[in-house]
Amino acid sequence: MQPEAAPPALLSVRDLTVAYGGRTAVQAVNLDIAPGEIVGLTGDSGSGKSTLGLALLGLARPPGRILAGEVRLSGADLLTLSEPQRRSLRGREVGLIVQNPRASLSPLHMIGEQIGAVLKAHLPLDGAAADARAVDLLRNLGLNDPERRAKAYPHEISGGMAQRVLIAMALGAGPRLLVADEPTSGLDVTIQAQFLDELWKTARDVGSAVLLMTQDLGIIANYCDRVLVMQDGAIVADDVTKRFFAAPRDVYSRTLLSLERVAPPVAPGDAAIVLEARGLSKSFRLRDGRKVLQAVDHADFVIGRGETLGLVGESGSGKTTVGRCLLRLIEPDAGEVLFEGRDMGRATPAELRRLRKRIQIVFQDPLDALDPRWTIRDIINEALERPDAARVSELLGFVGLDPAVAKLKPRALSAGAQQRVSIARAIAAEPALIVLDEPTSALTPLARVEIVRLLRDLQARLGSSYLFISHDLSTVEHLSHNVAVMYLGQIVEIGTREQIFRSPRHPYAKALLAAHLAPDPSRRRVDRIEDAKLAGEIPSPIDLPRGCYLAGRCPEAVASCRTQLQPLRTLRDGRQIRCTPVAERDGAKTDPVAA
Repeated sequence: MQPEAAPPALLSVRDLTVAYGGRTAVQAVNLDIAPGEIVGLTGDSGSGKSTLGLALLGLARPPGRILAGEVRLSGADLLTLSEPQRRSLRGREVGLIVQNPRASLSPLHMIGEQIGAVLKAHLPLDGAAADARAVDLLRNLGLNDPERRAKAYPHEISGGMAQRVLIAMALGAGPRLLVADEPTSGLDVTIQAQFLDELWKTARDVGSAVLLMTQDLGIIANYCDRVLVMQDGAIVADDVTKRFFAAPRDVYSRTLLSLERVAPPVAPGDAAIVLEARGLSKSFRLRDGRKVLQAVDHADFVIGRGETLGLVGESGSGKTTVGRCLLRLIEPDAGEVLFEGRDMGRATPAELRRLRKRIQIVFQDPLDALDPRWTIRDIINEALERPDAARVSELLGFVGLDPAVAKLKPRALSAGAQQRVSIARAIAAEPALIVLDEPTSALTPLARVEIVRLLRDLQARLGSSYLFISHDLSTVEHLSHNVAVMYLGQIVEIGTREQIFRSPRHPYAKALLAAHLAPDPSRRRVDRIEDAKLAGEIPSPIDLPRGCYLAGRCPEAVASCRTQLQPLRTLRDGRQIRCTPVAERDGAKTDPVAA
């Protein structure tokens, strides 16, 4: 019996070449994608992924030009069609999601209008039907109050919401081919998983093809059938997903996957407490003066010497506010912060300046955190008692930079090197604690691997403690000894890394970790039954429920959850959890400091 023939490719690309002036950005690329197949395309920034994605639609950013090649969709070469013919196919036959959502949305038109315009251009819908369909698309992508969002302008929504608007525009007409360039870069992990689940299901059900360009290996491992690796404009690897992760053939891929083979950090044991937060709370009054946003609600945690506490949660959960309250960059409304036994809230301005030398912070965007007018030497010298060229060179060496960069200004460095400078400045004062606020989110995968290794090496060498704030659960898992999970300003579970990542107990922590996309194709999300999904939408932080903030979405909620506050309780295994039904099943006791 003859084996069943593979279906013909929906997309077939041959010798596609794109150049910018004298520089070739895409070099004779060949690829095929079958109906129903999701192909992941990865590579570092500048490797040519975005240029390739645009070229598949017959587009190139000026002064780029498509020099040669074929792009056949169901046999028709898109590059030989006239521009009006190609324009009619974009959106209807080929959908595109780009990485920078705000640059792709008109600031003069409401969100619903822009989605509706795409729908009406390709589907037989009148205005009312297009408006209703736009609201449905926003609802399916997890936006709360989608009717109100449809009437908002792009500047009135977050970057993550803007990304979901682009996704709605790309998927609305049901294209047969979707080219998605970092489509989830601005999304929280639960919304990301929700979107990718739907994308995977749609591709399988209707036979559409997807080229998914991403630097997130967790996405590729969990959703893609094949992996392409791009370097310097060329495809250097093409393999099925499981084989790629088991035995990557090129040096770039082996380097990316090397972090997954690093042993987890070992806790230092009974370490002395460096920092303790008790009942930390912070709210913000909105511009109209009548409504209050509760950003942090009675947060309690400790950090030991030489330990890392990972603080995780979705956007708006209060993570960054916690970090800023610890340094008194903003003043908490209530609670205590004890640093090395001293109450930060009672420190005089002079005492606070001395204490801040012992607590440093590394911000999310390294370029924004470095003075563009100063040299690297000036930036690091500012953190020292007095200018010291030898100490600057030593610090640069600590973070893996050539001392020669001291004479450069920040813009002359890559994002990864800029973040290394930020870390060098932070350790210059020999702090006991460093608050790391999303320090790897703006970095390429290779730079992220390097920064994680650097932070671990520095901690082993200097004995510093870290509060590592991040939504990147893979990085948190590789760096943290303990993990705290936040939801709507509350810490809902706190325990060791093993407890949180292997057996979370709070319903929200379960849902968050279920959405975590580990770069391991043996545990693909699409191959396992999900029992930790939450129903409904996240409540507004300016109109929180009376009892448990998760009660309206929680599969384990009982009647009392909707009316009674949930205190932090200690379970038998030592973790703390803010869930009465789970705690009572485990025979836990209420913490004396719980709110």
